[in-house]
Parts: sequence; structure tokens; C-alpha cells
Amino acid sequence: MNPTSQTRRLWGIVALYCVGFAVLAGRLVFVQAIQPAHPSEHSADATLRRVMRPARRGSVLDANGVPLLLSEFAVTVRADPLKVGQFSPEVARIVAPYVGLPESEVLTRLQPSLYLQAVTNRVTNHSIVSLQLAQRERMRHNNGVFTNLPMERWMALEAFFTTNRYQREIELATTKSNLITARDAAKKALPWWNLPERLRLSRQTKAQFKALNTEIALVRSNANECRVAGLYPEIVELRRYTLDHRAAHVLGYATNSSEVPAPGVRLPVKLLGASGIEQRFDRELQGSHGMIETRRAGGRELVPLRQQEIPPTDGLNVVLTLDANIQAIVEDVLDDAMRTLNPKSISAIVLRPRTGEILALANRPTWNPNTRHVSSLEVLQNRAIMQPSEPGSTFKMVTYSAALDLGLVSLEQPINCEGGHWNVPGTRRIIRDDQGENIGLTTVEDAFAHSSNVGAVKLGLQVGTNSLLPYIRNFGFLARTGIECGGEHGGGIPRWDGLTSSSLPFGYGLYATPLQTAMAAAAIANEGMLMEPHLVRRLTTADGKTVRQFEPHAVRQVIRPETAHQMIRAMRRVVLVGTGKLAALADFDVAGKTGTAKKWDPVRKVYAADHYYASFVGFFPAENPEVCIMLAADDPILKGKAGYGGKACAPLFAKIGQEVGSYLALPPTPRTNDATALALPAGGATHLAARP
Repeated sequence: MNPTSQTRRLWGIVALYCVGFAVLAGRLVFVQAIQPAHPSEHSADATLRRVMRPARRGSVLDANGVPLLLSEFAVTVRADPLKVGQFSPEVARIVAPYVGLPESEVLTRLQPSLYLQAVTNRVTNHSIVSLQLAQRERMRHNNGVFTNLPMERWMALEAFFTTNRYQREIELATTKSNLITARDAAKKALPWWNLPERLRLSRQTKAQFKALNTEIALVRSNANECRVAGLYPEIVELRRYTLDHRAAHVLGYATNSSEVPAPGVRLPVKLLGASGIEQRFDRELQGSHGMIETRRAGGRELVPLRQQEIPPTDGLNVVLTLDANIQAIVEDVLDDAMRTLNPKSISAIVLRPRTGEILALANRPTWNPNTRHVSSLEVLQNRAIMQPSEPGSTFKMVTYSAALDLGLVSLEQPINCEGGHWNVPGTRRIIRDDQGENIGLTTVEDAFAHSSNVGAVKLGLQVGTNSLLPYIRNFGFLARTGIECGGEHGGGIPRWDGLTSSSLPFGYGLYATPLQTAMAAAAIANEGMLMEPHLVRRLTTADGKTVRQFEPHAVRQVIRPETAHQMIRAMRRVVLVGTGKLAALADFDVAGKTGTAKKWDPVRKVYAADHYYASFVGFFPAENPEVCIMLAADDPILKGKAGYGGKACAPLFAKIGQEVGSYLALPPTPRTNDATALALPAGGATHLAARP
């Protein structure tokens, strides 16, 4: 062959290789650089994975930073019985220790089950088309194995489950290994020249290997399917109430949204606030999920090749004005009251008069949001703000405040309470004093202290309905207070008739919540300034940075400061010598007002003679009020009889007040418990000192 032709042929082969490499290089540049957004399924981008990172719902903390409500991720473990298949006994043995259930119980939950699915069949009869409803049996693919498994336990279970080799796999692998060993030993025992016997042995082992390999492939396929899809998690976000039932009505609860995450996306079902703080601040508590866009190879993440990483942003934390220690004091007293008074319900509120901050708010009966077991839906009601009633004598604070503020009377002015029995002029209505005081001629101050209905109605009529209504509204009645809890009731006057003008002055014919009454008393304690009640102090990020601060908000000046001082004086006398003597504290002067309202019987359409709403509202120290406490009980029973506010609720005020005063380290003030020591104006009625 000519050397020149050999050289040409060699260069031709080299050129061909160069062209081939150039084409491959060009294609690589096009796929990876020019058009990376449209990779082929066999390119490197086929290993790209997007992993979602769930964000936690914000926490709720008390005023001192004590967590009251937290979020925890958990897993509902589900199984597909068809994917688990023949391995169900072994799967049950693996799962049982992680979920804390017996193997037999887990095995039962792994068994296939059927359910009936409603279907619609289209039936055509000549020209008539009709639809028929029918049911069809379907196999369940989402058997529930265990709920609320902690995330770390699921991760440990998943790691073991996805790498586990089942007994049948091990047996088949052992059988194949033994078969190979036996074949090699048999071959070694045969002389090399015995070709017919070697051929027979080869055919025999080939048939055995074929059947064995077929079974191995089938078992391996089933085992891999079981490992990949036999068990799968549903991530859930649990709200954990650290103090169980305490402050349950304030915190509220959240429910699952109807939005279900896409299959394969490991995100919890979104929570939506349904009541309380959870509902009011639902948007602020919501977080935003994060994402990692990365590559995987050989089942492992290639960390240096992460394309994008967006960290999750947890929801904002809500810091309350509630104090967990004061809340505990209040709830312990209410628990004791439920045993001793046996009321249908009871509510308590503790607040700061100068700021409107709620330090504690509780109701009985209550519930534990961690278990969600409730006897009736009424248990979920935050009665302190949602259930209005006729306030009774606590409302006399408004009547007397209006009369004093308008300058119509003074505390020293005499008033005839008619011995507790008075016919309203121009009507057939008779007003009676309920507690048998039989008060005759006395002072306005003493009529208030002994809760005379006759005295209150006389003053109310003197003020006039047109003048009294603005005071009622200004004190915060007939409208919602604006507290940061859903479902608040604004109260109201359900009907207006000829008796309303003589009913309102002593707390009938009008409906109010315990919170409205508490804020009215707090306005008197705050020199006549009504504050807006609030439960939330600030919103913070997960690392403690303040996003929004909630400052105290003054609503309006209800009465003049001078009038407020006069009312405080009258309310002190209630506790010193009047109907609220059982509310007295050892270390503080208390100002307060009792309330007892007969309950309306909707069947008989009369006021029941032996069923009451009992209440007491007060504040201390009287000369410089720091704490206001409201208690309201529905139908309390004392010694087999219906309980009045001064007997049922005033002692509860004393129990709560003494402990709260000590906890807040309020400086004690000598409490005068002798009526004669109360400074009376010159010329005042001297017979008052002898009144018990």
C-alpha cells in the first residue's frame, strides 16, 4: 500500500473523530448553558429536587414571656395495604416499637379494607336520560396506623424502614448463595474430561437459577415498593397548650384548612384560627414555608450543587397582657367555687384600671384544648365576653354616677327608701328591696351601700331616661368593648316598654357582659376615664424583635374626676358596712359593688324567685386603684338556697384579691373595718354608725 494513501486515511480517521467530539461538545454547551431551562430527561437536571421546608405557626406568650401556646410538627403514619402486601407481619414488627402499640394492633391496621364510594350512573331509556345513584366497593389505600407521632420518631422509623431487608429477601439471597456454592463444589468434584456430566449439571443449575432469579426479582420489586410507598407520612402541625385548660377561652383554637398539600409535598395542612387569639391574630400567626432546590445522586444530596435555598419564616409571636401566675390564681379559685357553689357557670376578670390590660380572664365550665374533649358546645363559649345577662345591682354604679355627675344629688343628701317597698308614681309597679334591709330615710351614700332598689329607681327617674341613656353608652354598655377576642357580644336593651325607665336604674331591662361591667367599674377607678380593654401587648418575631406594640387606649371621659372620687367613696362603704363586707381584704381598702339579678323564665314569662345571676365588681387599693376584679356566677347555691352576689361572689373576690395583691407586691394600706372610722361629712346622719 502506498505510504501516502495510508497517511491520508489516518488523517481522515482523526478528522472524523474531531468532528464527532465537536458535535458532542456543541450539544453539551447547548443543553447546559444555552437552553438550561429545557433539559432532557436524561440530563443532570433530572436529579433536581425541590424540598419544601415547613414554617411554624407563631407562639402565644404571657406578659412575662412564659409560653402558653406552641407549635409542634408531628406525623400521621398511613399505610397502603396493597403496597405492604406479604410483608405486613414484618412491617408490624418494625413499626410497633416506634408507635408504642402491640404488633397485633399494628398488623390489624395494615390489613386491606373496603369502603363504599358513591357513584352516579347515566341511564338512557329511549329518549329519556336519567341519573341513578349507586355505591361501589373500593380498596382503601390510606389506612391510619398512628396519629401525632413526634417528628423525630417518624424520621427514625423512616430511616430504618426504607433500608430494612425483609426475611424473604434474606432467605432467597441465602438460597442463591448456597446454590452457587453447591454448583461450584459439584463442578470441582467432576473431572474436567467428563463433559456429559458437566453439561447435565450446567443445565440443571441453569433451570434452578432461572426460577430463583424470577422469584428474587419479584420479591425485590415488591419489597422496594413496600419500602418506598408502603408507609407514608402526613405531616401535621399540632398546637400544644402548655398549661392545658388554663386561659383556654382566651387562647382559642385552630382547625385544619380545606387546602390539602399536593401529593409528595411534605407540608402540614394549613391551620386556621377558629376562636380567641388564634382567630383574631390568624394572619399574624401564619408563617411562610421555605424551600431547598438541590441535586441528588445515589440517594444523597449534593450540597455544593444547591441551586436555591429559601429558609422558612415562622409566624409572629403574640405576647399577651395576661400573667400566667394571676391566671392560675383565678382559675384555682373558680375551680373551688364550682365545687362549693355549684353554679351553672362562673366567670372572672382581673384587669388594670389605668391601662385596660387584662391580667386574667377565666370561665367555668372550661375545656382542655390539648384533648379537644368537650361535653357540649357551650363549654367553648368565652362567657365573660359572649354571654350577656341583666347585671342587677352592679349597674347602680351608672345610675348613681349620672345623678352625682349632673349635680342632682350629693352623697350626704337624704333619700327615703320607703322601707324597701315603693309604688312607682303613675304606674301599678311596686319596687322592692330584695335583701330585706327595710331602709327608710337615709343618705344617698347609705342607700347605695345597702343596694336599695327603691333608692336607685328614685334617682334614675330623677335623672330621666333621656339623660341616663348617654351615661349608659358612655360607660361602654350597649356596644362591644373591642377586646381582641372573637365573638364578643355588645349587650343591649331587648325591648322598650313602660317599665324600662324604672327597670334600668337598678340593672334590669338591659343586658351586659361581665367585661362591660368590669370596664365600667374600672372607669370609676380611673378618675372617670374609660379605657379600652386589651389582651395583646405586642407582636414579635421568633428571635424576639418587636414588630408591633399595642399601647393603652383611652376611649372617653365618662364622668368628672370629682364624681369618680365620690363614687369610690360610696363603693368603699359597700365593703365597709354594706352588702359587700365579705369582699374586704386584710391589707387593702376595697371599693366595690354587689349585684344580684333574678333570672327571666322564658316559659312562664316571669322572673324566677329563686334563680339569680350573682356578681361582684371591685378594685383596690381604693385610694390608688391598681387592680379591678369582676366575678359573675349563674345560679350559685349557698346552703341549699340561691346565692346573692354579696354572699357568693364577694368572698371569691377576697380570695383572688389577697393573692393578686401579694403577687404584684402592692404596698399594703391599713383597712378600716369599722364604719364609725369612715370620714362622714359634717351634719351627716349619725344613725349610720349603728347600721351593721
